[in-house]
Amino acid sequence: MKELIIFIISTIYGLIYLNLYVSLIYYNNFIFFFSPELIFLYGIIGIFIYGLFSKMSSHECFLSYCIIMYMVIKQYIIILKSEVDINTDFWFVNEKSIYIKIIMLISSFIVILIMYLLEDKNSELVLSFETYLLILLCMSGLLIIMVSNNFFVLYLGIELQSLAIYILCCFKRFSNKSVEAGLKYFIYGSFASLLLLLGISYIYLLSGSLSFNDLNLLINLDNIDNHILLHLSLICILIGLFFKLAIAPFHWWLAEIFEGSPDLITFFLAIVPKLPLFFLFYKLYSLFYAHFILYMYILLFCSLMSIIIGTILALYTVKLKKLFAYSSIVHMGYVLLALCLDSNLGGAISFYYFLIYILSTINIFIIYLVMKNTQVVVSGNITDLAHLKNNKLLALMTIVSLLSLAGVPPFMGFYGKLLVFNILISSGNYIICLLVLLLSILSCVYYIRLARFIFFDDRNYEPITFQKKISIYIYISIAIFFFLNFSFLFFQEPILLFIIYLFI
Repeated sequence: MKELIIFIISTIYGLIYLNLYVSLIYYNNFIFFFSPELIFLYGIIGIFIYGLFSKMSSHECFLSYCIIMYMVIKQYIIILKSEVDINTDFWFVNEKSIYIKIIMLISSFIVILIMYLLEDKNSELVLSFETYLLILLCMSGLLIIMVSNNFFVLYLGIELQSLAIYILCCFKRFSNKSVEAGLKYFIYGSFASLLLLLGISYIYLLSGSLSFNDLNLLINLDNIDNHILLHLSLICILIGLFFKLAIAPFHWWLAEIFEGSPDLITFFLAIVPKLPLFFLFYKLYSLFYAHFILYMYILLFCSLMSIIIGTILALYTVKLKKLFAYSSIVHMGYVLLALCLDSNLGGAISFYYFLIYILSTINIFIIYLVMKNTQVVVSGNITDLAHLKNNKLLALMTIVSLLSLAGVPPFMGFYGKLLVFNILISSGNYIICLLVLLLSILSCVYYIRLARFIFFDDRNYEPITFQKKISIYIYISIAIFFFLNFSFLFFQEPILLFIIYLFI
């Protein structure tokens, strides 16, 4: 009887879904450009209905996400073949945003894939239905953020993805650290959302509208530049976004949340939400903040503070996940530094730098998660990397990733930092360029310190032994990573030119 109910519901749902999909493609040209988001949201509803009547296994979760991602990305590719430029009072889509959404979906697929491949019933690495559904809800919130052209829609998207992450951070309910991390993130995030909502209310009080387009027209008026409500609202929104992106001086929460959250959720937090939030910040900066020279100096100060604070704190930490957090703060400082100097070319360089950061971070986290899933005792300290010295191939992969994050030539991270230095020099900020260069050299210290534990630690550590399924995945990931690394080495110019074409 239970199987019959599931079959009937699935059949009805499939017919409704097929009818919606056909109507979106052939009958409504406006909704057609937002059909991938609707397909994704409708797929979540279907998975939720199926999960109510039948417990989904990890294989079913992974397979369903592969189907959803294939349909959504395929729809994005179809949309890219036509001229995309939708800009209304509520929704927004263009070619640039579609490419960023595709990268975000692929990044989330990597997280789901790792959950599936490293599944262990005796650990936290289990792709359960609840974890899978919360990740999908977070992804839907990020997609809403990407298409929002209204502060009300933007706030709904931010809250949807934040509420899902709050629960994911404390998913290990028997771990005090995990529960503490989720509770702290909820409190900090609620404060940031309060400031964001306060800024939005001031904008509505001033303009009577929540549309990005209306506020942009209002800012271009001659008599509005010095209005105190306008600047108060922009500062409140800026603080809220700085918190979400973990930019100094609103970075204090990141290390604690990274350390206390489950490893896979830390992996998810370090990669997936940052790119859509960066695009949102780039869009708001281009529309609003770029009109005022004051905010350029504020962003310049915060970016330098992020690089300085992240570098100093990373030198004294002994925990790997905290090191990842401080490294993320430093790299967000570089991203913000390029963006605040030039909203168009700087935005392209920031996105290029962000892409390099994502590739290197994915590789580092894969190594860390694989180590946690083996038989060796991993305490989470930087000394745990010494276990890799008996596996030369994995050690080489780690060193290449670390040197890329450090910006050592000829690895791909070097070109990202080089472009940031070029835009600093071209804008005449020679002192800031020298300071950032010295800090970049200093940041190499904690990356080289990790290399020391891998190759030069004389103590005897238990070698890493992999399961058969994991070993296959390791070699595949190594091949993919080196292909991407060398693609940036030999094809960096066409990649950069394409990104500049999207942003200018």
